[in-house]
Amino acid sequence: MMKGKIIYCLNFLWASFIAFSFPMCFGWIFLDITGHSKGYSYDLGAEKDVSIMLGCIELLIWLVLSLPSNIYVFLKTKKKGKLYLFVLIALYMILAVIGIYLIGGWSAYSEAIFNI
Repeated sequence: MMKGKIIYCLNFLWASFIAFSFPMCFGWIFLDITGHSKGYSYDLGAEKDVSIMLGCIELLIWLVLSLPSNIYVFLKTKKKGKLYLFVLIALYMILAVIGIYLIGGWSAYSEAIFNI
């Protein structure tokens, strides 16, 4: 029983770190996959193919690192009740918003990532 709680706690901590770092990882992967890894004002030329391939590899690595722990935590929390699940989802959103805030806020984030 104690081993299950420790596993849940470690998975929860890892999933929380993933939620916190999601905005930065999303921006990095998005810019690589779209071929703008050095920014929108820089023309990658022949490096664009390499950037897209790295973005795909980064996406696969991120999915492998994030999905198992998130699925485990969500399934275990769902068994405790839907209220706990909503609290968990709200916590993940709050951690992602804190990550965006620490990067420089929504306006700086959207300008750097989406060129808005």
